[in-house]
Amino acid sequence: MTTTATPPRLRAPQPRPSLAEQRERHRRSRRRTVRVVLALVLAALVGTAAWLVYFSSVLDTRSVAVSGTRELTAEQVTTAAAVPLGVPLARQQLDAVARRATSLPQVSAATVTREWPNTVRVTVTERQPLLAVAQPGGFLVVDKAGVVFAAKTVKPSGVVEVAADPANRPLLVELGSVVLSLPEDVRGQVTSITAATPDSIQLKTTSGITIIWGDSSQSALKAQVAVALLDAGPKTTIDVSAPHTPAVR
Repeated sequence: MTTTATPPRLRAPQPRPSLAEQRERHRRSRRRTVRVVLALVLAALVGTAAWLVYFSSVLDTRSVAVSGTRELTAEQVTTAAAVPLGVPLARQQLDAVARRATSLPQVSAATVTREWPNTVRVTVTERQPLLAVAQPGGFLVVDKAGVVFAAKTVKPSGVVEVAADPANRPLLVELGSVVLSLPEDVRGQVTSITAATPDSIQLKTTSGITIIWGDSSQSALKAQVAVALLDAGPKTTIDVSAPHTPAVR
């Protein structure tokens, strides 16, 4: 048997890169190095900033500022809000602080914000007194939402006295809507409102006139009719429960 050996094929020598190609490769390598260094520096800066904001004591909560109070004191709001001091400001749970602030009966809403570098601000909206329910020794004060939020020994100025169950919030809401429908000057003439049921609302005025209101529907129209009839002359009773066909006696 005869075998034939084939000599290995020699590779052709690779052409040497030109000077321009070598320079371009060097520039690309240098740019990659710069990008890597910049990425590392940026990561270090971000990490340092995150540590500074979320974990260091530099931006700890050191004070609580309160605004929006009328009857309440800043101390009362601060105590209720219970903002934990010494916690980094960025880690404060603002919604939880707001919920605690609204646990005060006088507060209808609360907004909590961060004031850098070290303060939590709690802004409250206090309930506006609208109705007063007579009780032994004083009055329970009610807002337009039917919420009983305070007890007073005397009736607050500008508040209308109502004879109603203070636990009946839907009824208090209806009475509040009647009061709000009255012009300011007429509201000032109302001495009391009675309502055994939601559809038996009656108003008493300083001149002794009884205004039979019925329910709280169409209160804006009923108020307009009642004002016109009050201005029309002496009478003892005005019935606007059906405002399109009112009656006077």
